[in-house]
Amino acid sequence: MRLLLVFPFVPYPPDDGGRIGFFNPIKYLSRAHEVAVMSLMGDEEAGALEGLKQFCPNIRVFRRSSSRDWYRLIRGAISDPPGAAAKYWHAAAGEVIREAIAAHAPDLVEFHHLNTACYRNFAGRMPAVLREHNVEYKVWERHAANASDWPQRIYARWTAPRVRRYEAKAATGFDRCIVVSEADRAHLQRVAPSARIEVIPSGVDTEYFFPNPQIEEEPWSLTLTGSFKWKPKQQSLHTLVTEVFPRIKAKVPEAKLYVVGKGVPEHLKQIAEGIPGVLIYGPVPDVRPYIARSALIIQYLDCGGGIALKVLEAMAMRKAVLSNALGCEGIPVKHGRDVLLAETPTEFAEAAATLLRDGDLRTRLADEGHRMVLGRYSWHVIADRLQECYQSILEERESNRGAREAIRAQCAG
Repeated sequence: MRLLLVFPFVPYPPDDGGRIGFFNPIKYLSRAHEVAVMSLMGDEEAGALEGLKQFCPNIRVFRRSSSRDWYRLIRGAISDPPGAAAKYWHAAAGEVIREAIAAHAPDLVEFHHLNTACYRNFAGRMPAVLREHNVEYKVWERHAANASDWPQRIYARWTAPRVRRYEAKAATGFDRCIVVSEADRAHLQRVAPSARIEVIPSGVDTEYFFPNPQIEEEPWSLTLTGSFKWKPKQQSLHTLVTEVFPRIKAKVPEAKLYVVGKGVPEHLKQIAEGIPGVLIYGPVPDVRPYIARSALIIQYLDCGGGIALKVLEAMAMRKAVLSNALGCEGIPVKHGRDVLLAETPTEFAEAAATLLRDGDLRTRLADEGHRMVLGRYSWHVIADRLQECYQSILEERESNRGAREAIRAQCAG
C-alpha cells in the first residue's frame, strides 16, 4: 500500500506527545508499506529532517515562518480555520501536498491532527483519513473552564464553540476519522453524527520503552515526564508543584519530585526552587533512565485530551503509575488494578504516600499495566489495526465504484 501522511510540524524527534504520536506510524507502517511524508516545518525544525530520513526518505516540506503567528491567531479568532489551527493554514502548503500526491501516487492520504484538516480539498477525490490525536473542541472547552488568567480564559471561551463547529464540519469530509479513545469517539460523534469514526489508540514504541532492571530504583522518588510548552500543561504543573507535592512531602518527608521534559517556563522553575524536594531537569536526551530509577510515575492534568502517552511509556517500562482520571483519559484503566487514581490534591497526596510506602502494591500495579500495554498499546498491534482500517476504506471505494459503473451500464442499456 502506498501512503501519504500529512503533518502540521516535523514528526521528529519523538520527544513530546505530539511528535511521538506522529512518528510511530511512520516507523512501523514503513516496514510493510511505501510511506511518504508531507510536513509543514517551522524555522527551528530544519535539523530534524535528517533524523527522520532514516525512517522515511520520501519527505516533502513546506517551510513556514512563525514570525506572523500572532497575526494568524488574530485571524483565527474571526475566520476559519479557528484557534491554533490558523497558524498552520498556508495555501502554498496545499500545493506541496498536490505535488506529493502527483509524485508518490498514494492509495490513501492521512491527515494528522485537526490542524491539517484545512488541506483536505488539496487531495481531491482521493481516499482520505483524518487522524484525530485529540478531539480539539473538548481541549478548548476544558481550557476555557480551567485557564488561570483572564486573557486566556476569554480567548478560549470565544474560540471553543468556533472550533466545535469547524471540527464537526471537517469530520464529515473524510472517509474515516480515527480517534484514539472511546471518549473521543463520543465527543466527536456528538457534534458530527454523520462522520465515519473509528477508534484506534495511539500507543507506545515497546522496542524503545521496556523494563530495565539493571537501573536501581531510588526510594521515595516520584517522576513526571512530558512537554510543558503548552499553557494548560504549565498550569497543571503549577498545581502539582505548589498544591499537591507539599502535601506529599508532609506525609513522606523523604519524598522527591523530579520533573523531566522541555518547556518549563522560568517562573515555574523559580517557584520549584523554593519548594524542598522538587528538581526540574528540563529536556534530556533519553527519558528512559529517569523513568527506570523512579519509585513512582505520576500524571496530574487539569486540562487535556486524547490519550496519555506518558502513562503508556511508564507502563511499558513496568513502572507503577499514580494519576488523576483526566491524566489517564483514553486508557481503560481500573483503579487498584493497573494504576491508582486520585482527584483532589489531598487525595492525590494520600495515594502517593501509600504507594511510596508499599513496594508490593507498586509491583502489582506495574505488572498489570505492563501486561495491558503489550496486549493493546504496542505499535506492533496498532500498525496492524491501521492497515486493516486503510484496507477497508480502499475496498469500500472499489465497491462503490463498481456499483456506480453497474448503474451506468443499466441506464445505458
